[in-house]
Amino acid sequence: MTDQTRAEPGKTGPGAEPAGSDAASGPSGGPVYALNLFDLADREEYLAYARRSSAEVARHGGRVVALGRLRRVVTGDIAPRQVLILVEWESEASFRGYLDDPALADLHPHRENGSAAYVWHLFDRLDDLRPLLKAVTM
Repeated sequence: MTDQTRAEPGKTGPGAEPAGSDAASGPSGGPVYALNLFDLADREEYLAYARRSSAEVARHGGRVVALGRLRRVVTGDIAPRQVLILVEWESEASFRGYLDDPALADLHPHRENGSAAYVWHLFDRLDDLRPLLKAVTM
């Protein structure tokens, strides 16, 4: 698996901007949630990542808020994945710091090689849906 965290605008995969999005329109510097959905591909590789990743995520301003294993598919446009990890980051900058830290260059390949069909999306934290609903035109 290639490291899709470096995706450019217009590309698919982690780090890519959704169609019609404007990265500058979200809250600047506020908390973001990283939704990670994936299948396990190589147990030993992913364990090598997991052994270090919790401490490194915390050191870079992240906090794992949920872990999950797929129970069943109810509805959706994407293929099911085995694993869910939801991480709250202090900001998108702290998330990028985790990805781009040269001291972790040997860590991220374990995630990439230990997982498959990775979906990685960033969401702005909202206190309620009103700002989002106001933007919807009917």
